[in-house]
Amino acid sequence: MNEEKILKFIKSKLKIRRKDVIVGPGDDTAVLRYDKKYYLLATTDCLVEDVHFRKKEISYYQLGRKAIAVNLSDIAAMGGFPLYALVSAGFPEGKKEMIDGILKGMEELAEEFKFDIVGGNLTKSQFIFIDIFMVGKVEKKYLKLRNGAKPGDLIFVTGKLGASQLKKHLFLRPRINEARRLVKKVKISAMIDISDGLSSDLIRIAKESNVGFEIYSDKIPVSEDAVKISKNREEAILHALSDGEDYELLFTVPEKYSANIPEKISSTPVTFIGRIISEKSYYLIENGKKRKIGSMGFNHFG
Repeated sequence: MNEEKILKFIKSKLKIRRKDVIVGPGDDTAVLRYDKKYYLLATTDCLVEDVHFRKKEISYYQLGRKAIAVNLSDIAAMGGFPLYALVSAGFPEGKKEMIDGILKGMEELAEEFKFDIVGGNLTKSQFIFIDIFMVGKVEKKYLKLRNGAKPGDLIFVTGKLGASQLKKHLFLRPRINEARRLVKKVKISAMIDISDGLSSDLIRIAKESNVGFEIYSDKIPVSEDAVKISKNREEAILHALSDGEDYELLFTVPEKYSANIPEKISSTPVTFIGRIISEKSYYLIENGKKRKIGSMGFNHFG
């Protein structure tokens, strides 16, 4: 089974027993009942040596920072903000400089985004892995899911896309602040973070929302690194569609509210790239020609 089939199989076998589970498996985070104003958000993500990173290509500080940042990105995709994190990690040996570097990276983001690392677990392992469990919170009126896109909605992304594997993934900026600004200013209908590539994650929104989409090649914001490693614009677009680990926000907005979308949030560009359609197909419009596309992004078991 590929990753999507494995997740679908797992979801079919799990039974939700408690009434305070608002959203279970299938979105960027679980959503749990909390109080009259807020929901709790719960998410987990891991980094595994030689799958998500190579030890020669990343510092321990960057590793700790990234492990936290990818979880913050999930919280951002729901419109929320972080509260607490638990850290489970495995190392071949307990080098002080390694643990100190990882902690510095984690604590830098904990300080910036005002949450606490409150515990975890350590084990010896043949390779390095770090698994984070994070709890956040979101006002009920600002909660954003993947399943709310409607035909006619416009599609937007933050930042620039593609070739993140060159360096961006080591310095990724979780879009907590951008997401909070957007949900307070705009009636977003669906949102996700781009972890596996634009095509894959936009298809996830489309499937959950029971719709299709068309995106415009000339509108897709391509990163400078994607341009550098590409022979032409078409190849750079392919990187934007398929490369994972951009961790930008991808969201849809009813057209009548699109005038409220800012062109930038601080220094982060926000770009219109396409629209949601009723036909359950996925199109890329390039040089006036319309062609169907599928999921081109990263798949752990593809």
